[in-house]
Amino acid sequence: MKRLNSDEKKLILKLMDNGKSLNYINKLTGRRKSTLYYHYKKRFGKKFKDVDINSNHSFIGELVGLFVGDGYAFLDKKSSYSVRFYFNYSEKEYVNRVIDVLTKNLNKSPEVYRTKNVLIIRYFSKKLFTFLLNHVGWGISRNKLGQNKKSRTVFLKNRIYPKEFKIGFLRGFIDSDGYISKDKINFSSASKKIMEQTKQFLLDLGFKEFRFKFYKEKRPNRVGMYHINLRKQDRSKFLKVINPRNLVKLNASAGI
Repeated sequence: MKRLNSDEKKLILKLMDNGKSLNYINKLTGRRKSTLYYHYKKRFGKKFKDVDINSNHSFIGELVGLFVGDGYAFLDKKSSYSVRFYFNYSEKEYVNRVIDVLTKNLNKSPEVYRTKNVLIIRYFSKKLFTFLLNHVGWGISRNKLGQNKKSRTVFLKNRIYPKEFKIGFLRGFIDSDGYISKDKINFSSASKKIMEQTKQFLLDLGFKEFRFKFYKEKRPNRVGMYHINLRKQDRSKFLKVINPRNLVKLNASAGI
């Protein structure tokens, strides 16, 4: 997008002086909020409070699990730090639960917007960006379009994780990038390392009745996937201990 010309800048600053919100100015001018906030900070100083991350291990684990499954962290050329979580629009009810959990435990509401059939939860926060990257890492694995696919190499950084973190992580990971129905509880990822760590968390929590398997992808330009399938013997225990939030497919299969 082109830089602001002098007339645009005068209009935007006038609107800010008159107390108009960045949402209002964004809709009126079509300029990105990151651009508007940059000029707001130059004129008035920092406006928005940053997140205040709850130190509860269960929440931290769930946050990291969500990020591993369907999250990404961006740092653009203007030093704007953003963290985004991506969901299918069909999961709208679950997304509302995630918004409530994040708002309560980060002491700040996220931005939420829709792009086609994707719902995106976004925070502009260097603090959250840094926090997540202190827990999660990934390598370089580019697809045919040259995009780096975090999902292929993502892993948890090496540290001692308490039991409550492991429970929260499994909840966030299964909710964001897993599958639960009346017949199936399945974790899947293209990253062998994150799946091995997930397997260890399950073992640490006393789950033993599951299968760990790699399925090679036969279609071109697709990568194989690692799967963990819980057997019926551990199903009830998993639902009780992990307490997943995203039960859309389970409820649908049960006719609820």
